[in-house]
Amino acid sequence: MPTASLKRTIGLPLLTLYGLGTILGAGIYVLVGEVAGVAGMAAPSSFFLACIVAGLTALSYAELSSRLPRSAGEAAYVDLAFGKRTLSQTMGWAVIVTGIVSAATLTRGLVGYAGVFLELPASLVITTTLLALFAIASWGISEALWAAAIVTLVEIGGLVFVCMAAADEFARLPVELFSVLPGLTSLELTGFASGAFLAFFAFIGFEDIVNVAEEVKSPRRTVPLAIVLSLAIATILYFLVAAASVLSVPPEVLAATEAPLAAVIVAHGFAAETISGVGILAVINGALIQLIMASRVLYGMANQGLAWAGLGSLHAK
Repeated sequence: MPTASLKRTIGLPLLTLYGLGTILGAGIYVLVGEVAGVAGMAAPSSFFLACIVAGLTALSYAELSSRLPRSAGEAAYVDLAFGKRTLSQTMGWAVIVTGIVSAATLTRGLVGYAGVFLELPASLVITTTLLALFAIASWGISEALWAAAIVTLVEIGGLVFVCMAAADEFARLPVELFSVLPGLTSLELTGFASGAFLAFFAFIGFEDIVNVAEEVKSPRRTVPLAIVLSLAIATILYFLVAAASVLSVPPEVLAATEAPLAAVIVAHGFAAETISGVGILAVINGALIQLIMASRVLYGMANQGLAWAGLGSLHAK
């Protein structure tokens, strides 16, 4: 067992920004082009459908986290429900692997935005970024989350900027409304559903909130609220940005670029660097939060007797 305990320093605003940071970093800055490539003009509707599907899981997490606010929450929920050690271990390690894959995917997505400023080998960009994130995550939860919160606010500002740049396109939305809704042919419905399947990845992140529950003030109230708030805010932003994107740039063009939001603002007369810098921060932020989450799951599993006890040890400071 650890000789020190985690400090409860996180309130609702910081926790909501933590959730938003991982959702946005894993989402719109990287995936909007992919979703537009399969869903076409119906990409905004695909994001909305993905939100409904993700929302069912989010409400389950909100309820369970209010009953059992612990690190490695998913493993704890499965253990409480079924009482089977192997099943709980499998769930915990699956969450850790998800965090690793998400961080890898996001860091790979960083290369496209970084290339707007400077052409560097992808391996150098990825390795340097991950080492820097490791250092920040090791610093401490308050420091890491404040850094994530500041970047999250910048991310939100970047998305608002995209919407403002495409303000003229929104004026066309009443006329183009049916074009952003899914068609009724089998091909259109298949593209819409496939887009929602991809867009679901953009909502991954709200579940990370439960894994810092042991560092949250009043976790039984704060954690569920943060889950619902972060998902609701992300959904509004996703729909607006996806609509601005497909109304500004043909979906096939969005799908062909690694920096889709940069293509959107270029179409409105702004330099790609204006949003690419924010895109870099967004992707880095999402990867940082995934690393924080994975470390807390390891800690929680150790304390629940589901992993080597040494992983549950804490530094006194």
